[in-house]
Amino acid sequence: MELTPSQFNEREILRYLGCTREPPEELLRLVRAGIAQIAAAARPRLVWRLLDLEGTHPVGTSVTFQGEDIRRHLQGCRQVVLMAVTLGPDVETLLLRKEVQDMAQALVLDCCASAGVEAVCDQLEEQLRAEWRERGKYLTDRFSPGYGDFPIGQQPELCRLLDTQRRIGLSLTASGIMVPRKSVTAVLGIADTPRHRRSQGCAGCAMYENCAMRKGGTPCGG
Repeated sequence: MELTPSQFNEREILRYLGCTREPPEELLRLVRAGIAQIAAAARPRLVWRLLDLEGTHPVGTSVTFQGEDIRRHLQGCRQVVLMAVTLGPDVETLLLRKEVQDMAQALVLDCCASAGVEAVCDQLEEQLRAEWRERGKYLTDRFSPGYGDFPIGQQPELCRLLDTQRRIGLSLTASGIMVPRKSVTAVLGIADTPRHRRSQGCAGCAMYENCAMRKGGTPCGG
């Protein structure tokens, strides 16, 4: 799967940067340069797996998803797709290098990379959605550990079930940080009837942990 500059959402990146008004030309220039750098460095890889589902328990595994939010999200679903996406190690190397050279530019690149991995996730999600639509099935939105009360501590279980280290080079540190950092794991339910698309809001945002606007009490509403 490819990632091209046209797939990045500039408005989303500007929101990540705390800009909700008309951006200055210099900021737009930095964002567009950052998009070009991330698109050039990205080598997106992905993996997904289909499992039957009983409640919040993927059949044939030792895992049960915890939390009321994921239970509601998967209500009425009889199958589940587990997915993982990463932009690859070259993006990680670029971000680490910029953090040493220029923190302001590093922040812009980090936001561009967050938008980039979400764009790849969107591609995969829409492909899966179209595939199951042909079978008369309907997918939920993707839901990741750390959204709502779905514990971030279940991230290692998703990585293990997807064999991410071997298949796409995605691993976890002892403290649970994904490496490469610009990676996503998520769950999508499959149901027999159409599902309402949830409003993403803060809980479903790629920048949830680092968003200065959310921490300052003025979320962007994205």
